[in-house]
Amino acid sequence: MNNTNLLNIAFEDLFKLTVGLIVDDLKVHTHLYHLSLSGLDTSPLHLNLYRRIFVLAGFKEKDISEELQDWYFEQTKRVHAPDVLQDEQLLYALSAEILEGLLKARNELYAGKAG
Repeated sequence: MNNTNLLNIAFEDLFKLTVGLIVDDLKVHTHLYHLSLSGLDTSPLHLNLYRRIFVLAGFKEKDISEELQDWYFEQTKRVHAPDVLQDEQLLYALSAEILEGLLKARNELYAGKAG
């Protein structure tokens, strides 16, 4: 691949982009959860943003395990705590914490592995 075609993005910008995507995913999860409580089948509405989040966090598609997905979905339930969705700072803090957990899991998964 020609290096001039590579996308250059600063780590800080990538971190902010990924946290923002997690914020959006948390909002979607919350709205789908409330819709499902009213009896609506929300399965066709799922966007599967989490898979893109995992890739942005550095996971290879083949390494996205059920355990990782389960961990992520457990973390998304924390948005239901009082005032989290209503407070942007709390929402971004939770999202940053989730991303940090993903980065830790990625580092543990790929520790000692070559490319």
